[in-house]
Amino acid sequence: MPAFVVLPATPSDLEAVARLQFDACASDHAFPVLFPRGGTLTSITHFVNSYGNDMENDPSCHIMIVKEALSREVVSFAIWHFYPPRSQDEIEEEMLIHEFPLPSDSNKELGNKLLHASIRKRHEVVATNIGAERPYACTSPQYQRQGAGSLLLDWGLERADDRGLATYVEASPAAVRLYQRHGFKEVDRLALDLLPYKEGDYVNLCMVRRP
Repeated sequence: MPAFVVLPATPSDLEAVARLQFDACASDHAFPVLFPRGGTLTSITHFVNSYGNDMENDPSCHIMIVKEALSREVVSFAIWHFYPPRSQDEIEEEMLIHEFPLPSDSNKELGNKLLHASIRKRHEVVATNIGAERPYACTSPQYQRQGAGSLLLDWGLERADDRGLATYVEASPAAVRLYQRHGFKEVDRLALDLLPYKEGDYVNLCMVRRP
């Protein structure tokens, strides 16, 4: 079993994080449809800039990484948000976002449809009483099921518990057991409408863990 180290991401880690995202999500139901050309320079640059902007300007956002201790390779990452209390007006403003920034060579129509559906479902399910969220996490395929993802989950849940915050995730069916082991319970399901780009019934599970 490799030795792992949990660290906050630095700007110099962000390209590795962006590339890891494409490697880890290659078999995902939606990701290859959203990014049909894969991890192009355009998409990698977009995510590096987006993550860098969040690190610098969004105090609620924490990008954490796991490195393999010997090689110092980034093998997993997670984005955590710890939100201050939000008013109904702030929630409604988020619901009214017209277009989300996505790479120019991505499937922007589908991406915006899925993001809007995710935000609507989150506010429908949890309203204003959820303070922590893990909206995104990826582990390199060669390091999956070796504990890296659990380390990142433990990192965020410890801080959510310290703050008395409930935590929300939208989990793929493959990740449900991991979240259940950490105390999450399914409260709803979010259908992933990939039409007309891909047929099939796909869902993410909306899960909540109380502090």
